[in-house]
Amino acid sequence: MNKRNSRRPGFTLVELLVVIAIIGVLIALLLPAVQQAREAARRMQCSNNLKQLGLAFHNFHDTFGNLPPAALANEYASFYPLIMPYLEMGNTVEQIDLKRRMTDGTNYTFINSEAAAVPMVLCPSRRSGTQISVLGAATDYAITGNRESTNECDRLDADNATPALHYSALILARNANIDSSGLLTNWKSQTNFASITDGLSNTSILAEKYVPTNSINQHANVGDGTLYYWHINDWKTWMIIRNSKFPLMRGPNITQGEYRKSLGSFHPGICQFLMGDGSVRNVPNNVNPEFTLLMADRRDGRVNNYDQ
Repeated sequence: MNKRNSRRPGFTLVELLVVIAIIGVLIALLLPAVQQAREAARRMQCSNNLKQLGLAFHNFHDTFGNLPPAALANEYASFYPLIMPYLEMGNTVEQIDLKRRMTDGTNYTFINSEAAAVPMVLCPSRRSGTQISVLGAATDYAITGNRESTNECDRLDADNATPALHYSALILARNANIDSSGLLTNWKSQTNFASITDGLSNTSILAEKYVPTNSINQHANVGDGTLYYWHINDWKTWMIIRNSKFPLMRGPNITQGEYRKSLGSFHPGICQFLMGDGSVRNVPNNVNPEFTLLMADRRDGRVNNYDQ
């Protein structure tokens, strides 16, 4: 009669520890690769967002012969509502009255509602889903303002907002008439593709604006603000425009220096810029600030390159 083997098959403690160690090493090797793949996908989505905005600018120009102004007037609509019909968002812009201040009545109620949020103007590396700041629906893309002579963002209203002194591709509208009831009419854009004499492929229109992680959805004096309008007072001019003369911010939590007026990205090593020809350029975060300043100037005639 054969004796039954009482020993059950299985791992010894040493073998189990070896397997666990191997699995740990594999996870440690694979996790960075997975994270890099996810960031690459997010960066591509962000680039596609900017390309869609570029197409909207071109369609607007084809329709009207001009680029949209940065804003119609103080507290009135920014360029974003103006290009929404070319982003298949006609239903959204129909909810607001472009002849009225964005800060009044039903306009202000709407831009602070979830219905006003625009996911395609949000960078997926910075946040997910729709975001409503304390001033209204937010955006991660701002005009590449050019204020070489001052440390301000391009306030648009200064110097009478003349094209000879405001060098960005998008500047404040002119000839706007505001009557006693606040109704705005007769505005005209001041820039078009012909006014970008440096060439569309050499001139930036938008870029990722810098917002520290702990300031997302906060007031424009430290954070997001809103995409729907521009305002002279209380730092609200920084909601839709930044100053391209400052260095690009290099991390998600910088709260020193001119970070509130600067461009910057949560993508490792680069910040994405929309050019006038509709292309998107990845600019290294350590580039000389003179490069981004010249790139934002539509008519300087100077060569902008990474060596400056």
